[in-house]
Amino acid sequence: MADIAVLGFGARGTIYSRIAAEEGFRVVAVCDVNEERRHAAKRILKLKDDKCFENAEDFFRQGKLADVLILSTIDATHYEYAMRALDLGYDILLEKPIALTLPEVNGIAEKAKATGRKIGVSHVLRYTPFYLKIKELVDSGVIGRVMNIQQTENVGYFHYAHSFVRGNWHNSKETCPMILAKCCHDFDILLWLTGKSCKKLSSFGSLDYFTYENAPANSAARCKDCAVSASCPYDAYQIYSARPTWVKIPDGQEENWENAKKVVDDNSTFYDKCVFRCDNDVVDHQTVNLVLEDGVLASLFMQAFSEEVYRRVQVCGTLGEINGVMEENRVELNIFGKGKKQVFEIGVNDAISPHAGGDRLLLLDFMKYVESKTASFRADIDKSVESHRLAFAAEKSRLENGKTIEF
Repeated sequence: MADIAVLGFGARGTIYSRIAAEEGFRVVAVCDVNEERRHAAKRILKLKDDKCFENAEDFFRQGKLADVLILSTIDATHYEYAMRALDLGYDILLEKPIALTLPEVNGIAEKAKATGRKIGVSHVLRYTPFYLKIKELVDSGVIGRVMNIQQTENVGYFHYAHSFVRGNWHNSKETCPMILAKCCHDFDILLWLTGKSCKKLSSFGSLDYFTYENAPANSAARCKDCAVSASCPYDAYQIYSARPTWVKIPDGQEENWENAKKVVDDNSTFYDKCVFRCDNDVVDHQTVNLVLEDGVLASLFMQAFSEEVYRRVQVCGTLGEINGVMEENRVELNIFGKGKKQVFEIGVNDAISPHAGGDRLLLLDFMKYVESKTASFRADIDKSVESHRLAFAAEKSRLENGKTIEF
């Protein structure tokens, strides 16, 4: 059975490691710059000190430590670390985005081919039972020829504030455009569901609300000092008291609001920065229109302004339509003229696998691929490059006032 090393033990690295351990795979080494995360890796995976590395240089200096590398570091490091791992002979499960520029994305794909290594990208939506059911219905022909497909990525007001205003992906100069960071998943699912490539696209979007000009009167730089925090939905204390596990609590402490509040209170952290006074520059809403092969029209709408985090999809064909919200795990099929919709309830019972159970299925499929038990992987890097190409093109179009980009 193939064993695993993990480079980057944040949320994604932790989730994949826990799933791997549950499924009987050995995680033999972990690398993370954060001491608390290394402590967590030792505790969760029962690793010794000499298998927990503080930095990538120390990690790579050991040579090849496992068959598979789960690469889940910050986005800007993906290219360098993937190229070094390929040279050492690792097969890689790579967290999206693949890299921060299209030449880097192509470079990793080309290097994998040249070295004969396998790279899977965590386009986890292809593995959610929800989208698998939609794909099954589309491929069956029950709705006829697909004419158009719409995907809406509702980021959620609290998630947007946490990740894209205050947090790690708040500034495109430090990370990447939001349409890449958040929506390469969504581009990928549009292409996969339809089985079509994109011929041209255009995009509009902007950062309109989370700016200094929209700061309420009498507000402050920190939520703890703010006179209007009680009426602000973006108040950190409201957001994190409901979601204490979103705060990086020191390892070994119970993940509750009492411990999370101590971190939020600390002015050296970003958690309670005013959302109208940050150095964020990524869009808070964006739309992309796509013309796919055979005249199929597609649209993607990504926006911050929703109560919950959810993806909505509609696939319209000549004989019927499919509708669903992934987080509800419910797919509706309407066949024209029948007068009654069919409803498919998608059962998912997986406590540690996000994305409606997709993460576990993706990891298991990749490990089978590495062990040559399957001939292909549904989210192989060659299949994932196009979604990134579309994200880069959408950002170029947005910055050029909706200019049409042709492929």
